[in-house]
Amino acid sequence: MKLILKQIAPDIEITSLGDSAKRYVPGKAIAASPFALHTEGGEVLPCQVTTSMRSERGQLVQLTVVFAVDGENLRVEGHVL
Repeated sequence: MKLILKQIAPDIEITSLGDSAKRYVPGKAIAASPFALHTEGGEVLPCQVTTSMRSERGQLVQLTVVFAVDGENLRVEGHVL
C-alpha cells in the first residue's frame, strides 16, 4: 500500500435554515493547511494528531506522524508480556 502525505482541505459548512442536519463540502487547501497521511484512494488515516517532516542535506527525509490510540479507530494488537 502506498501512503501519500498531502494537505487537508477544510470542509465548508453549507447548511441552510431548512436543513435538519449540517452539510459540508470540501474546500481548497491553502498554504497554512495541515498535512496528513492519506491512502491511494484519498482517505485520511484515522487518529492522526501531528505530522512533522525533517530533512538534512545528504540524508533521507524523515517523516514523523503521531497517532492517538483510541481503541476503536486505532488499536494495538500483538505480543503481550
